[in-house]
Amino acid sequence: MTDTDQPVPNRENSDKKLTPRQQQIFKNRQVMIVKKASKLFIKKGYSQTSMRDIANATGINLGNLYHYISGKEDILCIAFNNYHNLIMEFVIKNDILNIKEPKAKLKAVLRQSLEITYDFRNDLLMMYRETRVLPRKFLKIILKKEGEFVKLFEDIIAKGVESQAFKVSDPFFAANMLVFQISLYALRSWNLKQFTREEFLDMTEETILRAIIPDTL
Repeated sequence: MTDTDQPVPNRENSDKKLTPRQQQIFKNRQVMIVKKASKLFIKKGYSQTSMRDIANATGINLGNLYHYISGKEDILCIAFNNYHNLIMEFVIKNDILNIKEPKAKLKAVLRQSLEITYDFRNDLLMMYRETRVLPRKFLKIILKKEGEFVKLFEDIIAKGVESQAFKVSDPFFAANMLVFQISLYALRSWNLKQFTREEFLDMTEETILRAIIPDTL
């Protein structure tokens, strides 16, 4: 029996039954499943991809696959959670929200968000393309996560406006535009391949900041 074929406890009770090491293995396999499934969704489409296709792509037999995910909808939700959690973990771990200087705070969150989005571009493309097919209860979860992401930037921008560090007429609108621009590479990578990772990140960061911070260099 291979490592990927070994059964694990039911996914809903996994945190209670698994050791910390096993929990990490469980999460790592979920990440692997999401990445493999994302490629299938992009290539074949969400509706045309079966759970058996995902099992074949991951090397996990179909029965054990359901220990990690409950269905295709679960993959989209896990992908959104993984993406947003990485950004929020960075914010919390580095105590970003307690940075007093608005420009430094915005630059820190923006740069990290751009880097994570670039590295998760296939997952993000899949998420934006396929959320339309989700049942309403799953869609509400994803929209809530997106709303929290926008709110993070809205609060930073609003405080910068209050201190006159930023020149923005509507922080909510600016935050939505910023989040859309963060997703640019995932949506238009086909036309941006001439730029290296660092070139793209630097130019995107500069473009976004110029719209918010006067005299940004």
